[in-house]
Amino acid sequence: MGRPARRAGQAGHRGAGNLPAPVEGGRNRARAGLGRGVKDPAGDYGLPAWPGSPLIRWLNRATLALAAVGGVGTLGIMAIINADVIGRGVFHTPVPATAEIVSAAIVAIVFLQLPLATGSGRNVRSDMVLNRLGRRGGRGADMLNAFHHAIGTLMLGVLLYYIAPGIFASIRGNETVGLYGIFTMPRWPFVVCVLSGCALTLAQYAVLTVGFATRAFDRRTA
Repeated sequence: MGRPARRAGQAGHRGAGNLPAPVEGGRNRARAGLGRGVKDPAGDYGLPAWPGSPLIRWLNRATLALAAVGGVGTLGIMAIINADVIGRGVFHTPVPATAEIVSAAIVAIVFLQLPLATGSGRNVRSDMVLNRLGRRGGRGADMLNAFHHAIGTLMLGVLLYYIAPGIFASIRGNETVGLYGIFTMPRWPFVVCVLSGCALTLAQYAVLTVGFATRAFDRRTA
C-alpha cells in the first residue's frame, strides 16, 4: 500500500506491461545506439563502445545524414502520391510518371535508411538465442553477434561489388526515369543514394564485427 511507484523511465526498469522503459532523458534510440555501448532493451548485451574515435564519429554523422535525406525522400513520395490522387480526382490531370518516380525513390530510401538501422542494432532479427547467451556472461552473445555481422559484411561487400559497375554505367550513360516524351528526370540521384547507403552499411557491419569480436576476446581474458 505505502510503497512508492517506480518511475517508468528509470534505468534498468520496465515500463507498462512487457514494453522496455524509455531511454533516460528521452534520448532518441537511434542516436543512442550509434553512440555505441548502449544497453539493448531486448537483451543483456549492448552494442560495442568506441569512445572518442574520429572515424566512428564521421561514420555516425554520415549515417545520420543519409537517414535524414531518406526521411525527406519519404515526405517527397507522400507529396507526389497525394498530388497525383488529387490531380486525378479533382482536375482530371494526374502527375506524370508518378509510378516510375516513386518506384525508383523507394529503393533509394531503403538504402538511405539501412546504415542507421544497422548501426543502431535495429535490423530485423530473431534474438531468442542471443538473449539466452547474453544472460550467461555475454561472451557467447558477442561471438554470435561477431559472426552474424561478419556474414553481413561479406554479403554487403558482394552486393557492392556487383552493383557498383552498373551504377557507374548508368551515371556515365545519363540514364533517366519517367515517361519519355512526357516527363523524365536523371536516374543518377537514385543510384547514388543506393551506392552510398550500401557502402555505409558495409562500414557499419565491419565496425560492429570488430567491436563484438574485440569485446568477446576481452571477456575471455578478463
